[in-house]
Amino acid sequence: MLDRIEELAKKEPFIPYRLVLTNGSHYDVLSPLMVAVGETQLAYFYPKSDKLAYLRLNQLAAIETLEQKKA
Repeated sequence: MLDRIEELAKKEPFIPYRLVLTNGSHYDVLSPLMVAVGETQLAYFYPKSDKLAYLRLNQLAAIETLEQKKA
């Protein structure tokens, strides 16, 4: 899953995605700057806030791309 996160972060143009944890909670990544990846965990930075969450990579259940709404 780490490879997939790194792939999505480098994609041009950026495609927003959702990190889904094994407990069912999720985190929407709307910018590549919202996530910093380490060896065993990642830091998720909440938008328009100084708040952050540390997520363990072994608790990631899925990575889903978010659909872009057409205007």
